[in-house]
Amino acid sequence: MNNSFPVSLPATVAQCRQQLLDSLKSGEYAFFSADKEGYRTLCYFRGTFLRAAVGDEGTSLLRLPSDEQLLTYIWQQSGPLLELVDGQPQWRYELSAAEQLTQWQQQLARLQPFSPSQQQFVAGVLAEFAALATA
Repeated sequence: MNNSFPVSLPATVAQCRQQLLDSLKSGEYAFFSADKEGYRTLCYFRGTFLRAAVGDEGTSLLRLPSDEQLLTYIWQQSGPLLELVDGQPQWRYELSAAEQLTQWQQQLARLQPFSPSQQQFVAGVLAEFAALATA
């Protein structure tokens, strides 16, 4: 995994969560991914947390209005572990403290610089939805 996050990872879940919030709120970092199904960005933009996506199923915009809602959203996307049980994949939601720390550290490691092109992407999705409001 390409870790473009420049600092060492924290030793507690609380520190991970705070560093994640601080990094996003700085406006310098964001989460993004692209694959054959589309392009997604989770960032702090114009004073709020947004998840903008364009893909096979259309365009979506999710506003996460508080720190806690953002952290809950991230945890729901990354917290469970997929394990093989009797040859069948199953989600495991009850994680040990060490597993939780590892999951949060992995999220921090996923942060990447929030480039001007990603900022333009988010602004474009916002503009698309704003145009719907005035139509």
